[in-house]
Amino acid sequence: MAPILLVEDNDDLRELYAAILRRAGYTVHEADNGEAALESLEHMPCDPCLVLLDLMMPIMSGPEFLKVLHDRNRLGALTIVVLSAGGRPIDAPQAKKFIRKPVDPNTLLTVVREFCGTV
Repeated sequence: MAPILLVEDNDDLRELYAAILRRAGYTVHEADNGEAALESLEHMPCDPCLVLLDLMMPIMSGPEFLKVLHDRNRLGALTIVVLSAGGRPIDAPQAKKFIRKPVDPNTLLTVVREFCGTV
């Protein structure tokens, strides 16, 4: 099964969400900003089944990350779900879903199963 790419600058939330997903059997790659996420994508053996993306991050924001993916013609191949406390769906129109943080663990797993299947 393809991995999940979790892009979140809040260390506590990133660690929590990654732990929930790993406990459920998923492989998770973590990045703390859009620039690090781009680097992760370059080193993954295959595209992730899902990118869980925060919008407001330092170095490279979620919308900036999406623009780079679009410019590189990679956006169409990726499924994006936004996890954001303060952003708006209009900030990431490419996203399949927009979920407000903090995210309930059951909601997180339901969304991941929708796009990645069960493990």
